[in-house]
Amino acid sequence: MPTLQAITDELLMSAIGPARERVVFIAPGIWPELARALAAAWQRLGVGQVTVILDVNAEACRFGYGSLEGLEILQKAASSLGESVANEPGVRICVVIADDQTFVFSPTPRLLEPSPGEETNAATSAPKTNGIVMGTPPPGLELEIGAGPEKELTRTIGLDAVKPKDVAAVEQDLKQNPAKPFDLARAVNVYNARIQFVELTVAGCKLSQHTAKLPKHLVHIIKGNKELEKKINNSIRLLDEDDKLITDSELSEVTIMAERDQIEQEFLIHVPGGTIFERARRAELEAAVTKLNATITEFSKKVEKVLAARFAATATALSYELLPEVMNDIPPSWERFVGKNPVPEKVRYRIEDVLLMAFGDPKTKISRMKASMVFKDVTFEMLQNQEFRSIVAENFDGLPTMKQYNAAPERDEPNLFDD
Repeated sequence: MPTLQAITDELLMSAIGPARERVVFIAPGIWPELARALAAAWQRLGVGQVTVILDVNAEACRFGYGSLEGLEILQKAASSLGESVANEPGVRICVVIADDQTFVFSPTPRLLEPSPGEETNAATSAPKTNGIVMGTPPPGLELEIGAGPEKELTRTIGLDAVKPKDVAAVEQDLKQNPAKPFDLARAVNVYNARIQFVELTVAGCKLSQHTAKLPKHLVHIIKGNKELEKKINNSIRLLDEDDKLITDSELSEVTIMAERDQIEQEFLIHVPGGTIFERARRAELEAAVTKLNATITEFSKKVEKVLAARFAATATALSYELLPEVMNDIPPSWERFVGKNPVPEKVRYRIEDVLLMAFGDPKTKISRMKASMVFKDVTFEMLQNQEFRSIVAENFDGLPTMKQYNAAPERDEPNLFDD
């Protein structure tokens, strides 16, 4: 048998099954099929011949080092012989001894990686190596794991026995925060390596949508005049639809949004839940948005020069239109501005001031003008959306095709990746 091996559950079972003297099993967790083989060996070999040390923790199950069912199988086997499974919190190495055969290997977190033997080395087509196979374990290792002549007297690992309440605590924890189906969880990692969600926002540049809400006393006056009410609503548009700041072909709202749309067309794909892009092109996307922000900065300088004048012109025009009605119903709070017997021009100036305050500070509006992005990763729930998977498959080669997931025992996970 080669020294470097893919240490699979099947290989371990083939060693544990015929064992006649001893079995030692140290790992973060265990899966049901291997647990049943180990339990059978425990029953066959009897008291004092089998040592099992695990990390009895819900997190180990969520990472995919093993399952609650596997732990329960071994706990039941140990109890039937008056023995115990031992607990070693945080253990992240696997040591399995079956008579004079020793396996030392790294555990596989199946939340992140396929189980040993599922993936092959591209160069050799052989299963990927994750451990070594030896004969009799080194004497020092035997002593530390309690497999030497003095048994548990020299053991330095797994000194605490697992009690029923420990297993119950793991069960309760997993009920509240269950492990994800591991094939789907790994698929999330595969998808996230290739694609990412992004929310591209261009704020403050749609000047055609900028409106100002009129003060209540002016709204009251407008609603009392049917002719004015036809022209003016509770809020007014601050710029005309044909204003050059909106329509100019060289630099305007129209050109800014066209540049934004060009970025979307080149990089983004619409899917349920938002837009995605190819992660490998993130630097290109960020460069395009940086360029868009440079254009927005140039546009904001242009806007700053003329927006105050536009606001002033609009306020002046409205003040003349509203003046006759306001003269008939001057708000009492205006007295300190226009006097007890106000002349029309003072009232008109006051209307202008009130309107300009309602329009807001042009510099504040300009400061909001920018393009920004928020990035998010693909989630487990998104992969359960058939439309999302179909759109991704149409636009990205090499991603796994997902089969319909059906609930199944943890060890017998369905393979959601088509070959």
